[in-house]
Amino acid sequence: MTIDFRTDSGTQPTEEMRQAMYEAVLGDDYYGEDPTVNLLEKTAAEMLGKEAALLTTTATLGNQLALLSTAAPESDIWIEEHSHIATHDYTTFLFPRARFHTYLSGNGMEIKDTDLEASCTTPNSVFCLENTHNRHGGTILPLSEMKKVYEQIRKKGGRVHLDGARLFNASVATKIPLREFARYADTVVVCLCKGLCAPTGAILAGPEQTIKKARNWRKRMGSGMPQAGIIAAPGYVGLKKMIPRLAEDHLLAKKLAQGLAQLPDLNVDLSLVQTNIVLVHPSHPKLSAEKITDELKKAGILVLMLDSRTIRFVTDRNIHSEDISKTVEVMNHLLNGWKTC
Repeated sequence: MTIDFRTDSGTQPTEEMRQAMYEAVLGDDYYGEDPTVNLLEKTAAEMLGKEAALLTTTATLGNQLALLSTAAPESDIWIEEHSHIATHDYTTFLFPRARFHTYLSGNGMEIKDTDLEASCTTPNSVFCLENTHNRHGGTILPLSEMKKVYEQIRKKGGRVHLDGARLFNASVATKIPLREFARYADTVVVCLCKGLCAPTGAILAGPEQTIKKARNWRKRMGSGMPQAGIIAAPGYVGLKKMIPRLAEDHLLAKKLAQGLAQLPDLNVDLSLVQTNIVLVHPSHPKLSAEKITDELKKAGILVLMLDSRTIRFVTDRNIHSEDISKTVEVMNHLLNGWKTC
């Protein structure tokens, strides 16, 4: 049986979600008439403390819509160098005249004052945050840092967008309500199809007028969804039922990290394992990150190589305690076996 650590987007929906899809009351969301979508959006907006919310197919689309709805065509847009927006969301194609600037955060947990001072000096500029931070290993940007950024950027007349695809993980790990994180961003995106286990979908939330613009942009980008309640129904179950269980994913990630950290020629910074992501940096003389990824796949263990020095493991509802033990055992055998070659 395959053990899949590549991403928490691969979680299978629960039986309750499947039943909810079957029983969903449907309408045409293109006209705002799908009652199940409307219920999901209203619930999400309330949870995040925002005026309105919009269902999107992916968090990537949600991030794009947020920027399209808040930034001017020639805005300055600030993105963290290793953020999902910078590396995966293709946002620069939507703003050919915008000026994109990158900044570095300390392992996804700190924003330098110098970057804040240099940013958002023009009207309609946007400063983007990510919480938790994917490529820094699921680290949590503290509430104090978010508050600092928000207050300084708003004072300059700019806007703050939060890519909170895994914001639920940050909330569970810190026991801080979602709305407390979301209050320090004008717009926020959360993903329904990662740890919450919905088969697809994300939410963009923010001011009512911004979400109205985002809804129009969604139509223009070909993402209007008739009878979208069949997507919204499992997302609603996720919001109401699946958030607390994320703590189980965090415990499994810590167990995995501790096991791998004890093996030779693997570097794991346990202080950065704060949620459900574990980054492993091989230092084996004969096994590169690519080779380890390939050998694990032969053993039925799927992982994601982020770069030539980094392998990512992500825990979710599909991963169990025995999978962790097996993975550490296989990795140990792999490392020691190749050392004798």
